Amino acid sequence: MMNAKRAVVVLSVIGVISMIFAGGLATQLGASPYDADIKPLTTAECGPCHFSYFQAIKNEGGKHQIDCVECHTVFHAYNPIKQNYAQIMPKCASCHVSAGGGPFHGEDAALVPCLACHTNPHTPLKIPLGDVEAACNLCHAKQNMAIQNFPSRHTTDVSCADCHHDKHGLIPACDECHENHSPAVQMDSAACQSCHPVHKPTEMSYMKDTNSQICAGCHDEAYGLLQKNQTKHTFVACADCHPSHAEIPLCSKCHGEPHPKMKVDTTQCDKCHGIAHDLEQ
Repeated sequence: MMNAKRAVVVLSVIGVISMIFAGGLATQLGASPYDADIKPLTTAECGPCHFSYFQAIKNEGGKHQIDCVECHTVFHAYNPIKQNYAQIMPKCASCHVSAGGGPFHGEDAALVPCLACHTNPHTPLKIPLGDVEAACNLCHAKQNMAIQNFPSRHTTDVSCADCHHDKHGLIPACDECHENHSPAVQMDSAACQSCHPVHKPTEMSYMKDTNSQICAGCHDEAYGLLQKNQTKHTFVACADCHPSHAEIPLCSKCHGEPHPKMKVDTTQCDKCHGIAHDLEQ
């Protein structure tokens, strides 16, 4: 009889302890583990798992250096069975649209979709030029018109990607292909382009203060005559007489009518004075 009473007491004590322990544990955990206020991941928290993307945006992200969740509103939701990658990835058009609300660069098939040119949205300005060369003229119409309307070896021998290699926006140095034709003058790209417009290089123009030794690189015979037989013409800049390339001015441009009583035809001055680069005294 006594043993039965003791068993009841023991069981009662165990029950009370269990209730106390259960209540205490429930109090510690709360009503649900999801009662906690969880905030979206920060970009710094995305980085450790998506390190390569983080570094790409950090180094070459341009205007895409924004919080990850501004683009990736749905994440960690890829299902290999559903193959729902396209559905969960951000859409370029959610931010990039034209003034009319259409595709950012226009409706042309060569420019749609965006990722045909901007192959990696984490490095949006790193565009493999060889992949998009067919579309260059759509954005660079002025340059394309110059290339086509003023044929040169830049038209026939090279493509856009040959010069603007490596990446979109690269401006190559002229000496990557061309040797300096004026050994007496150190030529950089700016000096080359002061005479040769890049997309129509044979349509030469230059400033009046262009160094005559630059001209001598191609016109060494004329320059040599001027130096050998020094006259006032020797000290006149080539560009003063020849304001545009290959222009042969009339002597009267500078000398007016030097012999009014003789009524001389100023197109025939060389019959008495020799050629302009080698005047007869």
